[in-house]
This record gives sequence, C-alpha cells and structure tokens, in this order.
Amino acid sequence: MNKFLKKKGIGFYLLVLSGILAIIATARYADWAPANYVMNPLILAVLIIGIVLDLLLVLYDNDYLVVAATACYSVALFQLLADNVGSFVDAFQGIVMFGDPIQVGTILSISYIIAGSILASIIASFTKRVRT
Repeated sequence: MNKFLKKKGIGFYLLVLSGILAIIATARYADWAPANYVMNPLILAVLIIGIVLDLLLVLYDNDYLVVAATACYSVALFQLLADNVGSFVDAFQGIVMFGDPIQVGTILSISYIIAGSILASIIASFTKRVRT
C-alpha cells in the first residue's frame, strides 16, 4: 500500500478529496431533499455517477474520466440551484410565495460542498496524478 501511495501525485489526492466532498454532499442532499419535498433524482444520479468515476480514477488514471466527473458535479450543482430558485427569490423579497426562504442556508451549504468538489476536480485535472 505504501508503494502504491508513493507513486501518486498531488492530483490523485485532490481527486480523493473531490470524491469525499461529493459523498458528503450526496448524503446531505439525500437527507435534506425528501424531508422538504424537493427531491430531484437527476441530482442524486449525477452525484453518484461522479463518485463512481472518482473511485475508478483511484484505480485507473484517465483524463476523460476526470472531465466526466467534473461535468457530473457541475450538472448537480446547477440543477440544485435551478430547482430552488424560488426559495432564493422569496428570501430576497421577504415573502413566502415561490419556495421556502428558510431553506436557503441549507441549499447554499450543499452547493458550497459540491462547488468544492468541482474545484478540487478541476485543479486535479491540471496537476500530475501519477509521479514519473
């Protein structure tokens, strides 16, 4: 195991961080969304696909898989924000009409975790994942 890790570069560890953040975001979303009647299966599916791609990247280094994982996390983030735009509108207007303004903090916290996963994945795509 130690020999395996000695061959890995900083990009590998960023991909591991990206996967861990995605697991946290998936757990938070899967816990929060059904309780507030905003569950979107697409968000859950692309987060899980991104996690699976990150797990594949631990075993097999491929640039296309990094791009695909980043795209999955990006789709999840933008779909989450698009689904809950009514809550943001209500929070800014000080009314309760289109969504639930109380949920804006939770939506943003899940979005920040997914954005961290996207950022780690993007940085990992430009760094060495295997030492030569």
